[in-house]
Amino acid sequence: MQFSYKIIDENMSVNKGTLEAIDIDAARKIIIDNNWQIIELDESKNIFGFLNKAIEGNLGYESISAFCSQLAMMIRTGANLVKGLEILKTQSSDKKLTTVIGTLVNEVSRGNSLSGAMKSCGKTLPELLTNLVAVGEQSGNLDGVLNNMAAYYDREIFIRKKIGNAAIYPAIMTGVLVIVVVFFINFILPEITGLLTENGGELPLLTKMMIGSADFLASNFFFIIAFLAAIVAGYLKLSKIPKYRFWIDYSKLRLPLMGKNTKNIILARFCRTMALFLKASIPIIPTLDSMEKITGNDVSRLAIIRAKEKIVRGKSLAESFGDEEFFDKMVIQMMTIGEETGQLDDLMDEVAGFYDKQVEIGIEKMVALVEPVFTIIIGIFAGLMIISVALPIFNLSSGI
Repeated sequence: MQFSYKIIDENMSVNKGTLEAIDIDAARKIIIDNNWQIIELDESKNIFGFLNKAIEGNLGYESISAFCSQLAMMIRTGANLVKGLEILKTQSSDKKLTTVIGTLVNEVSRGNSLSGAMKSCGKTLPELLTNLVAVGEQSGNLDGVLNNMAAYYDREIFIRKKIGNAAIYPAIMTGVLVIVVVFFINFILPEITGLLTENGGELPLLTKMMIGSADFLASNFFFIIAFLAAIVAGYLKLSKIPKYRFWIDYSKLRLPLMGKNTKNIILARFCRTMALFLKASIPIIPTLDSMEKITGNDVSRLAIIRAKEKIVRGKSLAESFGDEEFFDKMVIQMMTIGEETGQLDDLMDEVAGFYDKQVEIGIEKMVALVEPVFTIIIGIFAGLMIISVALPIFNLSSGI
């Protein structure tokens, strides 16, 4: 983000200018660190400021993965951390990542740790990454932690792309269907209706139904859009209320085929994240505290909370999670074996790989099912439209 400032510098002169920072707190810190006195500090109000604000948000996983792997390589070669960050800043093509790295360079140059510098970036960087970097600094295995995080985000990217690709076909087919219906209602149907009306012909029932539907859509178009917008707004509002969010997430897990895939994605993320924390030698309670926030589903989040409470009371990890219906038996069995053998991190990694494969198989099944279903739906709509046009023409020809 860009901020405009008015300050008194070290020479007691009043100066104005602009600077780039993650947020207003980071901008204020930059000014204070330069021993300037702030008179005014505001976000830039030009058109570019609004455009930047419109695309604000967390860094994409692609950028985070590239940053982690490249920084790990720099550290492994023995390069100075500040120098390595500066090199990454010059190489980055992502404007947002460049701003983040610039903040990291400033903070580390002033003697702050890398994890401390990451915290100053606010919510731009994931809390999971910041916490594990802090552990890597303490253990002296920062490059290993960064490599693990790069692999973690690469896997998340892969799953997201799989889901995105699966949604492309339904989106295209829905768009085609909408275009065909709009063209039919606005161009073909009025011509047929006008022709029959002029010749005093009687419209078939199907054609009357199509005309009635078209008239309803045309006369209530804005009301329909408003109704759909209200449904979306209501859904978003309810999803922020804990009680309703739980039932929404519960319903998602009960959807045919899609619910199973959703659960597999959550279990894969759960096992992979647990493996990351265990490899970093983080105690299980802080690990579960962090994992509550990344599962992305209230059903699993509450299951983790209940299991954590049982662990605090002295139950084993496998017993605590075994009492929760959400977690599959295989996950519990691997936890049991991992606790007995001391290889829980490796086993959780393998279980995550298993669920990743299940997600891929599930997505392929969804794509294989969606294609014929959408083809049938479009075929039905197209057939009804053709028949509704052909019937009155046939009747007119018979009359002549």
